Formats: sequence, C-alpha cells, structure tokens
Amino acid sequence: MIVCSCNAFSDHQVRSVVAKEARRPRMSEVYACLGCSAQCGRCAHTIKRIMDERPTCAPGSIHANASMH
Repeated sequence: MIVCSCNAFSDHQVRSVVAKEARRPRMSEVYACLGCSAQCGRCAHTIKRIMDERPTCAPGSIHANASMH
C-alpha cells in the first residue's frame, strides 16, 4: 500500500529500510534512505506504526538464537 502520496513510497519500502538498520531508525532517516524528505506529514503515523512493529532483537543476534541452544 502507498504510505506517502507526496513522495510515492509504499509500506514495503518503509519495512525494507527499517529491517536493514541495526537499530530503530529515526523518522528522518527513513525518509533519507528513501531519497526524500517529509512533506505534508500525513504519512508519519503510518511510518511510526511500521517502525513500532519491528522486533526488539535483530535476526542473528544472541537473543534471537538463544532458543536454538
């Protein structure tokens, strides 16, 4: 789904940026990684929700592998 109509990016693109970062990115970093900047701000709530969905442990971290031992 289109998250930002001003910059024309989707939820998949936002999730991709959030997943690639070692830590939770700032909102401005998400825009920068997508090659744009905030315009009207209507997408901010949706981007924040997507960032909040990110797991607390990155795949491959010690905590993520703890159940494998």
